[in-house]
Parts: sequence; C-alpha cells; structure tokens
Amino acid sequence: MTFLLRCLVLSLAAFGVAALVSSVVVALAWWQRAPGTRDVTPARRADTLLRLRLVPAVVAAGTGLFAVVGLWRFESRDTDEVIGWTLRVGATCGAVYLALFAARVWTMAFETRRLLDAWLVGATRITLPDVTVPAFRVHTGFPVVAVVGIFRPTLVVDGAVLAACSADELAAILAHEHGHLRRWDNLRRALFAATPDLLGGTPASRDLRHAWREATEEAADDVAAERGETARVHLAAALLRIARLAPATATGPAASFHGAQLPASALYRGESVERRVRRLCDGPPPAGRPRRHWGVALGTAAVALAFSLQEHVHDAMEMAVALLP
Repeated sequence: MTFLLRCLVLSLAAFGVAALVSSVVVALAWWQRAPGTRDVTPARRADTLLRLRLVPAVVAAGTGLFAVVGLWRFESRDTDEVIGWTLRVGATCGAVYLALFAARVWTMAFETRRLLDAWLVGATRITLPDVTVPAFRVHTGFPVVAVVGIFRPTLVVDGAVLAACSADELAAILAHEHGHLRRWDNLRRALFAATPDLLGGTPASRDLRHAWREATEEAADDVAAERGETARVHLAAALLRIARLAPATATGPAASFHGAQLPASALYRGESVERRVRRLCDGPPPAGRPRRHWGVALGTAAVALAFSLQEHVHDAMEMAVALLP
C-alpha cells in the first residue's frame, strides 16, 4: 500500500472510530442525566444540547486531523505496511460518515430551495415593522410564520396569520422570529440535522433532538419577551390564535415542512403550545447560573498536550496497526 493511500486509510479509521466511541459516550451521558437542565436559561440549554449533539463530529474531525498531521510527520515513506481488516472497517465507517454529511447538506439545500419556491408561488412582497430580511405574504393553507434560509434568510407569513392577529400580536411574532435570526438558529438547525448520528433512531437521539427544539423555541420566546411584560401576553395570545387556525391535517408544502429537518425556524409546526403559553403567562423566568468558560481552556490544553506528545502517540498507533487483525 502506497504512503498516501496508507495515510488516507489510517486517518479515516481514526475518524470513524472516534465518531463511534464519542457517539456512545454522548448517548450514555444523555441516558444517565440529561444535560441542560431547567436551572439554566433556554438559550444556555439550547447551546449545551447543540454542543452535545456535535461532540462526536468535533471529536472525530479533531482525531482525523491529528492523525493526518502525525502520519505526515512521522510515517515512513518507504515501508510497505499491511493494514488489517479491522482498520479497513474503521476507515469505511469514517468514509460513510463523511459521505452522509455531504449528502445531507446537499439534500437540505435542495429541499429548502424547493419548499421556498413552492411557498413563493403567488406570494406578495410586504414590509413589516423592524423586519430587515425579505418578507412575503404567502397562502399555504397552514398558519406558517417562518424564517427560511441561513445566509440570505427570507420571512414568510401566511395571509391567515396577518388577517387574524392584532398589531401587538404580530409585533410579538416578529420579535420571536428576530430571536431566531439573532441566534443564527437556522445555521444551528442545519448543523444539527446534517451531522450524522451513529445512534440515530435510538430514544437518546430522539429525546436530544426534541429537547433542543423545545429549548430553541423558548429562547426565541424570551427574545420576544424582552420588549416588555405585555409582549409575553401578546405572544402567548398569538400562539393560541395560530394553533386554532391550523387545520387538523396539513397539505401541500406545509405538510412536508412539519417533519422535515431544514434550516427554517417556524413559530408553530402543529405541536402542542400549552407549555410555551403557560411559560409566557407565568412571567419572566429566574436567571440562570453564571456561565463558566472552562471548556475552551481545557480543550486548548488537551490539544497542546496531544501535539507535544504526537510522536509517542504515532508510535502507539504503529503498534496498534501491527497488532490488530
């Protein structure tokens, strides 16, 4: 096996094994005690859950990069080393992981463009207070209010919502969507959806996704509530009004939007709004605990230590390659 091919296989194997091991660790951590508990703000909880979701990808990417650098620096160019089936399987897992990520990104971009094009058929450009992104009145048969897209976001508001909601309720709705824009929630949603989950379909994976969506919507609700106590009441009223406008079964593009994981933040997708309404009506939540910035410092120290010992790590990898079947 040539030097470059050997480096590729070993790097992909390191990437794949790191992704699998860290996915198992994350699942166990979630089962033992769901992180991001209620003693922190929804924004903090959403950030924590997103980081947890991305841990396997970040660990795998870091491990793969570390392996590439180590192999390039210390691997012999002349040795014709034989790589066993164990590492070949690991490399295959790594390659499949990367292929899934690329496929999901492409599919997400395609489906988002198709959904937005369908919604904008017959749409009318409108001007709304304090809205800095393109906004359109659409007719979907469902009370959609959503910001679609990442780098060039578009706001779509169903005509039924504009007709039914008061000016104060509409202002609270727009403030909620501004919260999604301010927090770059569509980019976060895209990363959450595009990153492969090696334990996808398990209860831990489903619960993590649901908890993150819940925290994200509550964080946007809190942004809207920054306008004052009355804004909380107006947003709660708007949620109830929009939920009553929704048909029992959505059809057309709105139906596909409900279950899709796309970079689109919607005020309401057909789920129960009871918890959000109660939370808004109960008044401002208690302040969360102070944020501790230990993660970056510990991560930097770990990376520095790993690279200082990279030659020894490479020697250990050489022994593993020789021993594994």
